[in-house]
Amino acid sequence: MTRGMTLVEAVVTIGISTVALLALMNLFFIFNSIYGYQMAFVAAAGSAGAAMNAFEASILPAERVLAFHDFSGTIYTSSADTLVLELPAFDDSGDIVSGAKDYVVFYVSAGTLYRLIEADEQSVRHSGRTQLSAVLDALSFTYDTADVTNATNIIVDIETRAQFKQQTVHGSLREQLYLRNAHSLS
Repeated sequence: MTRGMTLVEAVVTIGISTVALLALMNLFFIFNSIYGYQMAFVAAAGSAGAAMNAFEASILPAERVLAFHDFSGTIYTSSADTLVLELPAFDDSGDIVSGAKDYVVFYVSAGTLYRLIEADEQSVRHSGRTQLSAVLDALSFTYDTADVTNATNIIVDIETRAQFKQQTVHGSLREQLYLRNAHSLS
């Protein structure tokens, strides 16, 4: 003789299954929110760190800060939020190319941080524009002198902000960088 489920057993089974399914869905939504928040955190902190690495790679070997430079018809001027640098050009062997210079500008356009390189044709560097941060909140350069062309160190402050739902994640870095080759001009 086979026995089927009673109505009470069916209701209890459906109730337990519904509670388990709701718990599983709640767990999924919680982990999805945590994942989204972590991705926003990575975007903010990672963007600030990548930008600071780019600043270090250009400021440390720079010979000087330029008041302005013409990059293919667009003139960029060093200020509190724009930095124009002159760097020695290097060849494939890592040797300085005599008389050749590379130029780098860091600038902000529509809340996005860019690095633009104008490399000498003999240089191992490649000319072009690179987006460094799409989540930039604030950027400032503080020079050690009023005349930026005499600057030997620069304080870089970068703040990034990423949004996930109603949560805002901030990233902030501050670093003082010295132009190691600044005195090579004397």
